[in-house]
Amino acid sequence: MTELTREQALDAIENGWGTYVRRFNEMTPTGQREFLHKQGYNRLADLLAHVLAWWTDGQERVQAYLKNPDLPQQDYDVEAFNAKAVAKHKDTPEAEVIRLFEEKRAAWVKLVKSLPDSAFQNDKLRARLHIEVVGHLDEHLL
Repeated sequence: MTELTREQALDAIENGWGTYVRRFNEMTPTGQREFLHKQGYNRLADLLAHVLAWWTDGQERVQAYLKNPDLPQQDYDVEAFNAKAVAKHKDTPEAEVIRLFEEKRAAWVKLVKSLPDSAFQNDKLRARLHIEVVGHLDEHLL
């Protein structure tokens, strides 16, 4: 069972993801290229497009679990999902992807703050929230 409190989720969203773009931009150009290469992306916008797609899906699933706690977990073809996410924004300017990323991040803050305490007792909801905001941050740690 994945343990996650509202405070831990908000900390990851506000302090981890909330400083992500700034911390990336503080890296040297060489450091940025090396980081993106290790992550498997060509540009920051591609990595953020990937996160944005998972966050969109994750927010929908969290809302669905609120309505139906017994809803089965969804299976994903992760590689196809990621490829589609990057392709969707391949021509989108980086500044626009960053704006969309920040918009979706703000939606996470609003959603997590609005969750009833009982939501953190739902294993599937809590696990999905953990994957999206904590686990995903760990995967893309700067």
